Amino acid sequence: MKVYLDTMGCQMNVLDSELVASLLARSGMVLTGEARDADVLLYNTCSVRRHAEDKVHSRLGWACQRKAAGRPLVIGVLGCMAQRLGAELLRRHPGVDIVCGPGRLAGLAELIRAAAAGTAARADVVALDPPRGAADRAGDGDALGALDLARDPARVHLPGQAYVRAMRGCDRFCSYCVVPYVRGPERSRRPEEIVEEVRRLVGAGVTQVTLLGQTVNAYAWREGERTVGLADLLERLDAVSGLRRLRFVTSYPGGFDEAILQAMRDLPTVCEYLHVPAQSGSDRVLRAMNRGYTRAAYDGLIERARLVVPGVGIASDFIAGFPGERESDHAATLDLIRRAGFKNAYVFKYSPRPGTRAARGLADDVPEAVKSRRHGELLTAQGEVSLAQNRSFVGRTVDVLVEGPSPRAGRGPARPSGEALQLTGRTRSDRIAVFDGPPSLAGTYVDVRVTDATALTLMGRVEPPARRPGGGPG
Repeated sequence: MKVYLDTMGCQMNVLDSELVASLLARSGMVLTGEARDADVLLYNTCSVRRHAEDKVHSRLGWACQRKAAGRPLVIGVLGCMAQRLGAELLRRHPGVDIVCGPGRLAGLAELIRAAAAGTAARADVVALDPPRGAADRAGDGDALGALDLARDPARVHLPGQAYVRAMRGCDRFCSYCVVPYVRGPERSRRPEEIVEEVRRLVGAGVTQVTLLGQTVNAYAWREGERTVGLADLLERLDAVSGLRRLRFVTSYPGGFDEAILQAMRDLPTVCEYLHVPAQSGSDRVLRAMNRGYTRAAYDGLIERARLVVPGVGIASDFIAGFPGERESDHAATLDLIRRAGFKNAYVFKYSPRPGTRAARGLADDVPEAVKSRRHGELLTAQGEVSLAQNRSFVGRTVDVLVEGPSPRAGRGPARPSGEALQLTGRTRSDRIAVFDGPPSLAGTYVDVRVTDATALTLMGRVEPPARRPGGGPG
């Protein structure tokens, strides 16, 4: 069977899709990049915002129309939207055969075979994670760990790079967020499993690993009388021979362990980059969001990070137009963006998510036009900060891991194999750099002399090997 796998959402979904692709390939199925050629259509979904779910409904409508027109198809919905809606997806889209939550992916091949053979009863194709606190969650975690360790190390999202799950789930219950309901409680993987997975990946040519978790700095695993935290895990992974860069995302700002910053400072592989979503600069809104920290505490974290790790790149997230947000609250968020000096920030308009505390108890009372204005003002402020930061790199040389041709290069006419084109890559502090070079550089490291900059991108040229001074952290 030919399988088309469409992935939407966060890095955890990208990783889940890589693991699913490895699982299905081991089961004798063939992955295809063309939906029209496929016998199986799988959609790995996101529920964080309504727009993400709307896209899935649209694609399912197209797939179900093809099936109704006589094309034999198995249609499956995976991930967070599957977990949130469950059997409702079967009622809304009768052509859907499989609904599989993120904790049930290890059994996906069997679900596909049963659906293709017509042997699955309707109730059998809804495979969801058990409710929070259910006794059978331990087995769920073991199955996921086995899925991670069984991955094909050659199947990665970018040359030389890999995501590795450190933990899954979230216990924070921010009032706007659906993640604790669709990803379940926080569960950390055994450290020795993670180290073994990274060793295998490095043995297959991976040099940069990004540890993933919804609140990755909460990583904790009991070993006898002690608890292995994220800083300890970073130290163990730093010892893996051949690993050159180590990242981790996403971090929760409350109770951030100082030892993590010290590990970032002291361990050669750990990159100088933090993603710590603030969501708002207003204490009043932070309380309504149930974020569990104050503006002063967040400011203190940013100050400590810059003191302990000089040159650290820091990214954040913000929600514009949260219920009850006043102009003074919005002004406080603008102030945070201008003072904190974020490398970049992801800004979204508030979208009520069914089942969350905000959707149940807070009126979505900020008009759409006001949300849009505030959204634009936050982006403009961050753009000014990012531009000033990136311009400070002009004249410097930065160490860049090459990802491949830039989106701009992909839009141009085809070129002869090996001819230079615009490439893109990232520095240690996660800044995007573009420069000309042959596509064969993908997955390698180059020193790039920065000659110009925009708010989003460093632009430069590759330093010839004989002239390279060793590069800066960037």
